[in-house]
Amino acid sequence: MRTTRLTSRSKVLATAAGAALAASVLVGSGTTAGADQRDDALEKALAAAADDAPPALQTPFEKSGGATWTTHPQSVQFYRQLDQSSERVAVSNVGRTTQGRPLQLVSIGSPAPKAQTEAADGSVAMFVCSVHGNEPSGREACMELARDLATSTDATVTRFLARTTVILINANPDGWVANTRGNADGVDVNRDYLELATPEGRAVTKVIRDWNPDILNDLHEYGPSEYYRTDLLHLWPRNRNVDDQIHGLSQEMSEDYAAAQARSEGYTAGIYGHYVKDGEPFLQVAGDEQVRILRNYAGLVNVVGMLSETATRPLNDEEAADVRVLNNRRVDTNYASALGSTQMVAENRETLARETAAAAERQTELGASQGGVVYFAGQDDMLPTSSSEVEPEPMCGYQITEATFQEVKQALRLHDLKATRNASGRVVSLAQPNRGLVPLIFDERHEFRIAEGTPLETC
Repeated sequence: MRTTRLTSRSKVLATAAGAALAASVLVGSGTTAGADQRDDALEKALAAAADDAPPALQTPFEKSGGATWTTHPQSVQFYRQLDQSSERVAVSNVGRTTQGRPLQLVSIGSPAPKAQTEAADGSVAMFVCSVHGNEPSGREACMELARDLATSTDATVTRFLARTTVILINANPDGWVANTRGNADGVDVNRDYLELATPEGRAVTKVIRDWNPDILNDLHEYGPSEYYRTDLLHLWPRNRNVDDQIHGLSQEMSEDYAAAQARSEGYTAGIYGHYVKDGEPFLQVAGDEQVRILRNYAGLVNVVGMLSETATRPLNDEEAADVRVLNNRRVDTNYASALGSTQMVAENRETLARETAAAAERQTELGASQGGVVYFAGQDDMLPTSSSEVEPEPMCGYQITEATFQEVKQALRLHDLKATRNASGRVVSLAQPNRGLVPLIFDERHEFRIAEGTPLETC
């Protein structure tokens, strides 16, 4: 754990009993990874940067010892100061909310962040910082991670940033100010990555399209209960239309990097949506395949993605007695997950770049040959139960009217999907890198389709 916040909880977990607990936590693959299996050079370098951060570059949360959260205006000022103090940081606006607040994108690189086009052709790690406005720990973790990357003098960090651009986006400032899950219109933005009805959803998908990230970690919080009491819950894309290699790499990042990093710091880690008793999962209550959720959307556009969730309420007596202990654990857990994702990139940069590009080619080829299977339901550990939920003989594309095209053309553009004109309107072919999105947008068999389209046997 970073020594800037060595809480009493940290001291408890340093005991033999705490270490034994951390080492025995069940993860999805049934395996565990400890600190002895990880290269901790990046972790140590960022911890040193946090220790040495000048007062002007400490977040309001840090200055309060974890007693109060950083406000949105304070975060804008913090990133402005970070931009002015470090050549490694650039802050830009990628949209505005319905209440006019900027949707800020922070990019970090060494000796300076690469321009978007150059970065997109290389290695990019993306973090979405608390799309739900009442889940503050991800925002705090992003601010501290940005600061630590920007100010570290360690060669491990500068080498990492020379080869990988890190981008972070605060995805719901209106909800942040109102302390609400949804945006100013009451919409859960994490259910809007297909329709793109919100400016926040449009901004995030535009960043994904334009920056072409290799990995994405979506930082959240959850409400614990009797059998759902883990420091970090994590999950990868579960939609069955995700490319197999992208799915496998996403699960690896989620289990073997993000969760492993949290465990190495003494935290517990488990799979999101699994109720656990005596160390064994006994009920799966969440973790579905919805394309509208960012981790699934990421996989369908060939990004290695995951979800991180940390518990909002106390998990032990110390956290119940001192809100600072509780809040610091929340932030440190999301920071650990983010750090694990950066380590995934550091160790697998070439593999990630190769496989994300290859996945786009595979999806295009599958669409052109009408191969594979199209799923409208089910998830990676659950086959569809009805023939209406799966198409074993995929269509080549969807016919839509010109009027329908005009309604969805902005969404198609943001999803990086093309439509070609014909006598009946437009055809949206499956022979595209983001093939998996097309049936989910237009087919009547998909619960969350956004427009009416007719499947075509031949194009």
